[in-house]
Amino acid sequence: MTTAHDGGTPTEPPRPKHPPAWLFGIVGIPYGVGGVFVASIMPSFADDAHINIGEIGWFTTLLFVPPMIQFLYAPIVDIGPKRKHWLVLLSIIGALFFALSFSMRLPDHKLGFLVCAFLGQMITGLTGSCNGGLLAMTMPDEKRGSASAWLNIGNLSGGALAAWLILYMHDSGVAPLWIALVFAAMIVTPSLAILTVVEDKREPRKANVVFGDMLSSVKAVLFSKAGITGILLCLSPVGTAALTNFFAGMKHSFHGTNDTRQFISGPGSAVFTAVGAWICGWLCDQYNRRALYLLSGVMTAIVGIGLALAPHDDTTYLYGSCVYLFVTGFCYSSFTATVLETIGNAGKAASTQYALFVAAGNVAIAYTGFLDTRFGGGTDSQPMAWWPTFQGNVSQIVGSDGVLNFVGVIVLGLVFWRLGSFGKSKHQPSEA
Repeated sequence: MTTAHDGGTPTEPPRPKHPPAWLFGIVGIPYGVGGVFVASIMPSFADDAHINIGEIGWFTTLLFVPPMIQFLYAPIVDIGPKRKHWLVLLSIIGALFFALSFSMRLPDHKLGFLVCAFLGQMITGLTGSCNGGLLAMTMPDEKRGSASAWLNIGNLSGGALAAWLILYMHDSGVAPLWIALVFAAMIVTPSLAILTVVEDKREPRKANVVFGDMLSSVKAVLFSKAGITGILLCLSPVGTAALTNFFAGMKHSFHGTNDTRQFISGPGSAVFTAVGAWICGWLCDQYNRRALYLLSGVMTAIVGIGLALAPHDDTTYLYGSCVYLFVTGFCYSSFTATVLETIGNAGKAASTQYALFVAAGNVAIAYTGFLDTRFGGGTDSQPMAWWPTFQGNVSQIVGSDGVLNFVGVIVLGLVFWRLGSFGKSKHQPSEA
């Protein structure tokens, strides 16, 4: 309603206050730190304990289960406390389980190590649902691109720096207790910043109602054009940046050095993913978000095929990985912005719907990585006969990633064009 003053001049009501976009860069760190335990820290610890790569692969698959089924239990954050209080509580509990996993010496206590890591991953993963719900509820549409960028900067860069620090401490012989405390602090401390967010008071809701709403929310997504095309986008190989999980294991194939691998896994990953996420976040507030997501798939494909055709040396390993990491930030930022646009102001179901799309995205990352590595059946000296133009095993892996992205972009582009589901072409300021 307008008011009048000074002769009846109408004025607009004040807009609801929203948190600064950069705040989500801080509170996105706990999710990234928990995730990097699976992507970098666990494989490194297991390798140092002389556990074979096949078994490590099964460990990774097991620890990827929580993100893929998270939407089934994400409604828990819609019960009881506010989402910001849930985020802090989940960070503390998840950090405790991860700390316990560091105390489990490998290979003697593999079961205990995996159980604690599984629970840590399961619990800290819910911080992403808290952040997604809060971002959807508190940020106006024209600010969601930049907020998505900051959320992914915190996720990707925070995780990369945590991996670098923990592995450095591990290689330097620091006691497991201190490693556990530092890792836990990197999860809990950033989560406290969320307490500054002004969040509306929630009406009390029973668990059976919330989980019933979860099923209704899932049906609402799956039976709407925007929802089903959004799920298809998330389930596609487009923009998954799946090679990010394999670069640390490509050193020998590219004849790289230890220094290059350390740079790629730590500072390089933090910087280049952050820059990619920031640039894409700005673009997402100016242009069509689904089109930008498809563009991220094209960029991924070009880099993957370029890596496949380039010489196998340390220079290719360094510069190719850094470009791919930049594209990774671009992919993740466009993914988050697209998801937030799709769910809109979902209200009570915001966290659940966000978790559903993220779960689909994690399924895509898992199967794309699996398919990429299935194409690695040859060796550098004897490549697969039906793919003779590439230089061997690692070229088939990175080249396959590029091909999968190109095919996915073409299929999704045709589907979106046919259904008229490219989303908004221009983002206007939201109404108060």
